[in-house]
Formats: sequence, C-alpha cells, structure tokens
Amino acid sequence: MKLWTHTQGAGPGLVMLHGWGLSSAIWGDFADRLAERYRVTLIDLPGLGRSAPAGDMSLEATVGALLDAAPECAHWAGWSLGGQLALAVAAQAPERVKSLSLIAANPCFVARDDWPCAMAPEVFGAFVESLADNEAKTLQRFAALQTRGSVNARNELKRLKSVMASTEPLALASALMLLESDLRLALAALNCPTQLILGAEDQLVPQVLAAKARALNNSLNVQVLEHSAHLPFISHADAVLESIQRQVDSIDAAG
Repeated sequence: MKLWTHTQGAGPGLVMLHGWGLSSAIWGDFADRLAERYRVTLIDLPGLGRSAPAGDMSLEATVGALLDAAPECAHWAGWSLGGQLALAVAAQAPERVKSLSLIAANPCFVARDDWPCAMAPEVFGAFVESLADNEAKTLQRFAALQTRGSVNARNELKRLKSVMASTEPLALASALMLLESDLRLALAALNCPTQLILGAEDQLVPQVLAAKARALNNSLNVQVLEHSAHLPFISHADAVLESIQRQVDSIDAAG
C-alpha cells in the first residue's frame, strides 16, 4: 500500500493526517502556516484523496503504510479519523513518534457500554447503511454535522464541500470501518507528550470525552475550545496552531 504524500517547509518534522471522506487538502493554509516553522508531511489516507485503496485496509495494514510514508521520526498531528490513526502509529512504533496532537479525535469513536462518550452504535450503523445507498448525500449530511454549532459554520461547510468536490474517494466504506477501532489501551499506554484538542459544540466527538480521556492517561493535555465544532483547526486556527507549536517547540528545545 503506497500512500500519496507532500512535504513542505523546513525544521522539525511534523506529519499531518486528515479525517474520513476527505483528503489532506482540508488542512489548507493551516498546514502552510505550520510549514513556516516545520517540515510538514501531508499524507492522504488509503482510498481517500490521491491515495489508492488497498486490498487490506485493516488498522494494522494502514498503520504500516503510514509508517512507510512518514519520516523516520517526527511529531504527528491527526484530525478525527487521522487522530485515531496517529494514536495507532504511536502504539505500534513509539520510537517514530516524538509527540501527538489529536484534534477532535476519539480513541474509541463508536460507543461501548463502558464508553458512552462517542457515537451511538445504532447511529453509526445507520450511517454505514446510508453510505451504501447514496454516497454523495451521506457525505453532504456528514459535512453539515461536522459544522453544527460552530461560530464559523458557514465557512467550514463551504470548505468541506470544496474539498469533497475535488476528492474522488475510492474506499469510503473501508475507511469508515477504521473508525470502529478501539484504541483506549493505546491512549492509556502512551509515553510521548500528547495533547487532545476538542470543540465544545462537536456533534461527533463530545467534549465529555475530556474527562474520560484524562482518566485513561493523566499526563494528557486536554483543551476544549468554546464555540468550536468538529473542525477547530479552521474555526480556531490561531489557538490550535499555537498549541501545536508550543508542544513541538518545547520538546525540540529540550533535545
């Protein structure tokens, strides 16, 4: 499985992973701003964006492909599904990950009996069925859900629709199944500096996750942004940028 990548900038390495149904184009000028200080590697997830799907799109195979595409050692930032995958990378190859910035990401996206701070299984199941019936309509509904409650909802929705229009995903269903992964044990066992950035109005990753995530790993740095939904790197770009820079710079300064 060979993934599409694009590298820009110079300095400490920073890998950025996008969310489901989109491509790395969603990062837009946010990635450009980070590239002013860091060597940013954008990766399109398998079957999404410019990366072809693979016969095996299991979590293990996807993590292997991400490690093949990424620098030998870097900081990682992941949004939504990209955050889950960055967490899985850190669990499988901790020596490759200097820090994690998890943006609107949940280690267990679909709720369990002991993990209510996630999407209800019946809602996720209905979403899977809807995707099989009408991909375009499902993506449009998903875009609206991601922006609901945000102070910047109109611009975010416009951005999502633009990226979706320019993306020809070939493995939406297979990529969606990756969201069923349960990475709570991986979060609990992390030994690299990690921050979790959440939107207070997020309809997909509720802010009550903050307390649950801290209970799993008390070294986790959690930030909840008011008036932000599922795309805080757009609605609160300056705040998210500052958080990533602060974490990356403090680690690299310490050597």
